[in-house]
Amino acid sequence: MSAPGILAARILGDHRHGFTTREGGASRGAFATLNLSATVGDDPARVRENWERLRAATGLDFARVRQVHGCRVVEAAAGTEPVEEGDAVATAAPGVAACVSVADCLPVLLADPRSGAVAAVHAGWRGTIDGAAEAGVKALVERYGARPAEMLAAIGPGIGPCCFEVSRDLAARFRDEVGQVTATSRDQGSRVDLWRANELLLRKVGLARRRIETLGRCTSCEERTFFSHRRDRGMTGRHVAFISTVS
Repeated sequence: MSAPGILAARILGDHRHGFTTREGGASRGAFATLNLSATVGDDPARVRENWERLRAATGLDFARVRQVHGCRVVEAAAGTEPVEEGDAVATAAPGVAACVSVADCLPVLLADPRSGAVAAVHAGWRGTIDGAAEAGVKALVERYGARPAEMLAAIGPGIGPCCFEVSRDLAARFRDEVGQVTATSRDQGSRVDLWRANELLLRKVGLARRRIETLGRCTSCEERTFFSHRRDRGMTGRHVAFISTVS
Protein backbone atom coordinates (compact mmCIF):
# COMPACT_ATOMS: atom_id res chain seq x y z
CA MET A 1 0.00 0.00 0.00
CA SER A 2 1.55 3.30 -1.09
CA ALA A 3 1.37 6.45 1.00
CA PRO A 4 -0.91 9.28 -0.11
CA GLY A 5 0.72 11.89 -2.30
CA ILE A 6 0.88 15.18 -0.39
CA LEU A 7 2.50 18.45 -1.47
CA ALA A 8 3.62 21.00 1.12
CA ALA A 9 4.20 24.74 1.15
CA ARG A 10 7.52 25.94 2.49
CA ILE A 11 6.01 29.04 4.07
CA LEU A 12 3.71 27.07 6.38
CA GLY A 13 6.68 25.58 8.20
CA ASP A 14 5.74 23.43 11.19
CA HIS A 15 2.01 23.39 10.51
CA ARG A 16 0.77 19.94 9.57
CA HIS A 17 -0.72 20.71 6.21
CA GLY A 18 -0.83 19.59 2.63
CA PHE A 19 -2.35 19.50 -0.81
CA THR A 20 -3.12 15.95 -1.85
CA THR A 21 -2.36 14.64 -5.33
CA ARG A 22 -4.06 11.77 -7.12
CA GLU A 23 -1.35 9.33 -6.01
CA GLY A 24 -1.37 6.73 -3.25
CA GLY A 25 -5.03 5.70 -3.07
CA ALA A 26 -7.28 2.72 -3.72
CA SER A 27 -9.67 4.11 -6.35
CA ARG A 28 -9.65 2.97 -9.97
CA GLY A 29 -10.47 4.19 -13.44
CA ALA A 30 -11.30 7.88 -13.76
CA PHE A 31 -10.88 8.22 -9.98
CA ALA A 32 -7.44 6.62 -9.76
CA THR A 33 -6.16 6.63 -7.21
CA LEU A 34 -6.56 8.99 -4.22
CA ASN A 35 -10.08 10.31 -4.84
CA LEU A 36 -11.40 11.87 -1.63
CA SER A 37 -14.98 12.62 -2.68
CA ALA A 38 -17.94 10.31 -2.14
CA THR A 39 -20.20 12.36 -4.43
CA VAL A 40 -18.56 11.92 -7.84
CA GLY A 41 -19.53 8.32 -8.62
CA ASP A 42 -16.60 6.44 -7.10
CA ASP A 43 -16.98 3.21 -5.09
CA PRO A 44 -17.80 4.40 -1.52
CA ALA A 45 -15.67 1.66 0.02
CA ARG A 46 -12.63 2.85 -1.93
CA VAL A 47 -13.25 6.46 -0.91
CA ARG A 48 -13.42 5.39 2.75
CA GLU A 49 -10.15 3.54 2.31
CA ASN A 50 -8.55 6.64 0.80
CA TRP A 51 -9.61 8.71 3.81
CA GLU A 52 -8.25 6.08 6.18
CA ARG A 53 -4.91 6.23 4.39
CA LEU A 54 -4.84 10.01 4.68
CA ARG A 55 -5.74 9.92 8.38
CA ALA A 56 -3.06 7.31 9.03
CA ALA A 57 -0.45 9.34 7.16
CA THR A 58 -1.23 12.63 8.92
CA GLY A 59 -2.65 11.68 12.33
CA LEU A 60 -5.34 14.35 11.89
CA ASP A 61 -9.12 14.63 12.13
CA PHE A 62 -10.53 16.54 9.17
CA ALA A 63 -13.16 19.25 9.54
CA ARG A 64 -15.05 19.45 6.24
CA VAL A 65 -18.00 21.37 4.81
CA ARG A 66 -20.50 20.94 1.98
CA GLN A 67 -19.11 23.40 -0.51
CA VAL A 68 -21.47 25.65 -2.49
CA HIS A 69 -19.10 28.10 -4.26
CA GLY A 70 -19.70 30.83 -1.70
CA CYS A 71 -17.62 32.52 0.97
CA ARG A 72 -19.12 31.36 4.28
CA VAL A 73 -16.56 30.33 6.91
CA VAL A 74 -17.44 27.52 9.34
CA GLU A 75 -15.61 27.31 12.67
CA ALA A 76 -14.73 23.77 13.76
CA ALA A 77 -13.65 22.36 17.12
CA ALA A 78 -13.56 18.73 15.94
CA GLY A 79 -13.46 16.67 12.79
CA THR A 80 -16.71 16.82 10.82
CA GLU A 81 -18.24 15.23 7.76
CA PRO A 82 -19.24 17.61 4.90
CA VAL A 83 -22.77 18.39 6.07
CA GLU A 84 -22.83 22.09 6.95
CA GLU A 85 -22.70 24.47 3.98
CA GLY A 86 -19.62 26.62 3.61
CA ASP A 87 -16.53 27.17 1.52
CA ALA A 88 -13.95 27.71 4.23
CA VAL A 89 -13.14 26.12 7.58
CA ALA A 90 -11.36 27.77 10.51
CA THR A 91 -10.03 26.07 13.62
CA ALA A 92 -7.54 26.39 16.47
CA ALA A 93 -8.25 22.96 17.93
CA PRO A 94 -5.16 20.71 18.26
CA GLY A 95 -5.23 17.69 15.96
CA VAL A 96 -8.06 19.09 13.84
CA ALA A 97 -7.37 20.02 10.22
CA ALA A 98 -9.38 22.65 8.42
CA CYS A 99 -10.07 20.99 5.07
CA VAL A 100 -11.55 21.82 1.66
CA SER A 101 -12.08 19.76 -1.50
CA VAL A 102 -10.89 20.85 -4.95
CA ALA A 103 -10.33 19.73 -8.55
CA ASP A 104 -9.33 22.91 -10.47
CA CYS A 105 -10.68 25.43 -7.95
CA LEU A 106 -7.95 26.96 -5.82
CA PRO A 107 -7.26 25.88 -2.25
CA VAL A 108 -5.91 28.65 -0.02
CA LEU A 109 -4.42 27.76 3.37
CA LEU A 110 -4.07 30.44 6.04
CA ALA A 111 -2.18 30.41 9.33
CA ASP A 112 -1.89 32.92 12.16
CA PRO A 113 1.38 32.45 14.11
CA ARG A 114 0.09 34.60 16.98
CA SER A 115 -3.00 32.57 17.94
CA GLY A 116 -2.23 29.30 16.16
CA ALA A 117 -5.54 29.51 14.31
CA VAL A 118 -5.72 28.24 10.75
CA ALA A 119 -8.18 28.20 7.86
CA ALA A 120 -8.67 26.36 4.59
CA VAL A 121 -10.53 28.13 1.79
CA HIS A 122 -12.12 26.84 -1.43
CA ALA A 123 -11.82 29.54 -4.09
CA GLY A 124 -13.15 28.80 -7.55
CA TRP A 125 -13.84 31.71 -9.83
CA ARG A 126 -17.10 32.52 -8.01
CA GLY A 127 -15.51 32.26 -4.59
CA THR A 128 -12.52 34.28 -5.69
CA ILE A 129 -14.54 37.17 -7.04
CA ASP A 130 -16.95 37.05 -4.08
CA GLY A 131 -14.08 37.23 -1.56
CA ALA A 132 -13.72 33.72 -0.11
CA ALA A 133 -10.03 34.15 0.75
CA GLU A 134 -10.77 37.56 2.28
CA ALA A 135 -13.55 35.99 4.35
CA GLY A 136 -11.06 33.41 5.65
CA VAL A 137 -8.69 36.16 6.76
CA LYS A 138 -11.48 38.15 8.40
CA ALA A 139 -12.68 35.06 10.28
CA LEU A 140 -9.23 34.57 11.81
CA VAL A 141 -9.12 38.25 12.75
CA GLU A 142 -12.59 38.38 14.29
CA ARG A 143 -12.64 34.98 15.99
CA TYR A 144 -9.00 34.54 17.05
CA GLY A 145 -7.48 38.02 17.14
CA ALA A 146 -5.18 37.46 14.18
CA ARG A 147 -3.30 40.34 12.58
CA PRO A 148 -3.27 40.14 8.78
CA ALA A 149 0.26 41.53 8.46
CA GLU A 150 1.53 38.57 10.51
CA MET A 151 -0.47 35.87 8.76
CA LEU A 152 0.87 33.26 6.36
CA ALA A 153 -0.86 32.03 3.21
CA ALA A 154 -0.26 29.25 0.70
CA ILE A 155 -2.11 29.16 -2.62
CA GLY A 156 -2.18 25.56 -3.74
CA PRO A 157 -2.58 23.68 -7.02
CA GLY A 158 -5.48 24.72 -9.24
CA ILE A 159 -6.24 25.44 -12.86
CA GLY A 160 -3.65 27.90 -14.11
CA PRO A 161 -3.92 30.87 -16.46
CA CYS A 162 -2.46 28.57 -19.11
CA CYS A 163 -5.69 26.53 -19.13
CA PHE A 164 -8.48 28.55 -17.55
CA GLU A 165 -10.26 29.85 -20.61
CA VAL A 166 -13.38 31.89 -19.82
CA SER A 167 -15.86 34.18 -21.52
CA ARG A 168 -14.79 37.67 -22.47
CA ASP A 169 -17.33 39.07 -20.01
CA LEU A 170 -15.98 37.08 -17.07
CA ALA A 171 -12.41 38.08 -17.87
CA ALA A 172 -13.49 41.71 -18.04
CA ARG A 173 -15.21 41.36 -14.67
CA PHE A 174 -12.00 40.08 -13.07
CA ARG A 175 -10.03 42.93 -14.60
CA ASP A 176 -12.54 45.48 -13.30
CA GLU A 177 -13.21 44.03 -9.85
CA VAL A 178 -9.93 42.36 -8.87
CA GLY A 179 -7.17 43.85 -11.01
CA GLN A 180 -6.07 44.34 -14.60
CA VAL A 181 -3.28 41.77 -14.23
CA THR A 182 -5.66 38.95 -13.27
CA ALA A 183 -7.15 38.36 -16.74
CA THR A 184 -6.78 38.83 -20.47
CA SER A 185 -10.05 39.72 -22.18
CA ARG A 186 -10.38 39.16 -25.93
CA ASP A 187 -12.91 37.89 -28.45
CA GLN A 188 -11.49 34.34 -28.29
CA GLY A 189 -9.28 32.70 -25.70
CA SER A 190 -9.87 34.99 -22.71
CA ARG A 191 -8.03 33.77 -19.61
CA VAL A 192 -8.25 34.31 -15.84
CA ASP A 193 -5.33 33.88 -13.45
CA LEU A 194 -6.87 32.66 -10.20
CA TRP A 195 -3.43 32.39 -8.58
CA ARG A 196 -2.68 36.08 -9.11
CA ALA A 197 -6.25 37.12 -8.28
CA ASN A 198 -6.17 35.44 -4.88
CA GLU A 199 -2.72 36.81 -4.11
CA LEU A 200 -3.94 40.34 -4.85
CA LEU A 201 -7.06 39.89 -2.75
CA LEU A 202 -5.02 38.60 0.20
CA ARG A 203 -2.71 41.59 -0.08
CA LYS A 204 -5.69 43.95 -0.17
CA VAL A 205 -6.80 42.69 3.25
CA GLY A 206 -3.36 43.20 4.75
CA LEU A 207 -1.17 40.16 4.11
CA ALA A 208 2.43 40.89 3.22
CA ARG A 209 3.60 39.72 -0.21
CA ARG A 210 6.59 37.90 1.31
CA ARG A 211 4.20 35.92 3.54
CA ILE A 212 2.22 34.50 0.60
CA GLU A 213 3.45 31.45 -1.31
CA THR A 214 1.91 30.31 -4.61
CA LEU A 215 2.79 26.75 -5.58
CA GLY A 216 2.06 27.46 -9.26
CA ARG A 217 0.94 23.91 -10.12
CA CYS A 218 -1.76 23.62 -12.79
CA THR A 219 -4.23 20.79 -12.19
CA SER A 220 -5.31 20.79 -15.83
CA CYS A 221 -1.77 20.52 -17.23
CA GLU A 222 -0.46 17.83 -14.88
CA GLU A 223 -2.69 14.88 -15.69
CA ARG A 224 -0.61 12.26 -13.90
CA THR A 225 -0.49 14.26 -10.70
CA PHE A 226 -3.88 15.98 -10.39
CA PHE A 227 -7.57 15.52 -11.01
CA SER A 228 -9.12 18.23 -13.18
CA HIS A 229 -12.86 18.77 -13.49
CA ARG A 230 -12.48 20.78 -16.69
CA ARG A 231 -9.89 18.59 -18.42
CA ASP A 232 -11.75 15.38 -17.56
CA ARG A 233 -15.19 16.80 -18.37
CA GLY A 234 -16.52 16.23 -14.85
CA MET A 235 -15.65 12.52 -14.61
CA THR A 236 -12.84 12.77 -12.12
CA GLY A 237 -11.91 12.69 -8.45
CA ARG A 238 -11.23 15.35 -5.85
CA HIS A 239 -8.18 16.42 -3.88
CA VAL A 240 -8.21 18.03 -0.47
CA ALA A 241 -6.15 20.82 1.06
CA PHE A 242 -5.75 20.84 4.83
CA ILE A 243 -3.97 22.59 7.68
CA SER A 244 -3.87 22.26 11.45
CA THR A 245 -2.48 24.39 14.24
CA VAL A 246 1.11 23.75 15.33
CA SER A 247 1.01 21.11 18.08
